[in-house]
Amino acid sequence: MEKSISDIDQNKILEELKKRLAFEKSYNKVLSSMCTPPLEISRLISAEYAEINLGDPGLFPETKQIEFDVLNIIAKILHAPQEWTGSITSGGSESNLLGCWVARNWSKKTKGIKNGTLLLPESAHASFEKAIDILNLESKWIPLTSKNKLDIEILKEELDETTIGIIGIAGATGTGACDDIKALSEIAQDSNSYLHVDAAHGGMIFPYMKEIGRQAPVFDFLLEGVSSITLDTHKIMGGLIPGGSIIYRSSEFSDTIAKGITYLSDSTTKQLTITGTRPGNSVIALWVLLKYYGKPFMIDRVKKSFALTDYTVKKLRGISSISLTFDPTINIIGFTNTKLSNESLVAKLKKFGWDLSFYSNWTRMVIMPHFSIEMIDKFIKDLENVLKE
Repeated sequence: MEKSISDIDQNKILEELKKRLAFEKSYNKVLSSMCTPPLEISRLISAEYAEINLGDPGLFPETKQIEFDVLNIIAKILHAPQEWTGSITSGGSESNLLGCWVARNWSKKTKGIKNGTLLLPESAHASFEKAIDILNLESKWIPLTSKNKLDIEILKEELDETTIGIIGIAGATGTGACDDIKALSEIAQDSNSYLHVDAAHGGMIFPYMKEIGRQAPVFDFLLEGVSSITLDTHKIMGGLIPGGSIIYRSSEFSDTIAKGITYLSDSTTKQLTITGTRPGNSVIALWVLLKYYGKPFMIDRVKKSFALTDYTVKKLRGISSISLTFDPTINIIGFTNTKLSNESLVAKLKKFGWDLSFYSNWTRMVIMPHFSIEMIDKFIKDLENVLKE
């Protein structure tokens, strides 16, 4: 006989989950992820407002207003014009798919391009491969320079009448490098091409680098040729997972994908996202981070990440068998070693509980603000022991 809901021991279930997921709850030895544990207040908000569906704004109008407030703050951080539009998304993959979708539709509408080509750097995130497949686009992958940036001269050669859009990366997944968005903006303006900037990781780092005495590239809407920007909220900002956003320069672009959803409580609803049902709790938690914690909170997180990155680089350079693959520009480190393959090194460190990744031909680390000096010291000690084996 099946148990009724009232017979189920919730404490027993939670205890079972606690045991099964004990290790996965901690980011203490995760050196491969751009995500970071959310604040306690975000966890509380997540539970309190779990039932809110942002995809049905007629039922939750105040949450819809909170989404607008959040997007407005992000738009200001990105120096967007007053005509901006945008959406909170499920993360960078959805945001990049939206950017490519808009590029295709806008180019078809304004330039008559039916089977267009997307130009993007070899450093572009895997989400663009998905977008190209889903949208049935042609693509030209532009090689990188020695600085891990898109080669502008080669891109110019590949630009033609079939080009529907150009992709620039501001904070590449593998290296943290930022493409020359200023040059891409000029090219986009001259050729009347759509320019989408993937700043999923760098979008909440670059705006605060000047505040901590570091130079940062210009990558946002200050550049007239930029059409849309992806910015993730579950990365260095520490928002709930999943969390992303996309901001468009104006509705001229976003209107090309807007879909009316008449069966919702507000029959005038138009959606600019892939997903229909969307969690409202993550947006509410994000509103708290941006409105009440704000700029000082972000400056502190970026400052801490950079300080820990500098410390880690110094420690790595003290190991004779290790060489840095590139000079870190943000909180991403790449290195090689003379003892083991990158794959073997990552596997051996996994036995010590450390999670790293190997990216192309180097071992990759992402230094997030929840790390500590003690954590880095412990990692370096284990790394040295692995290399001595």
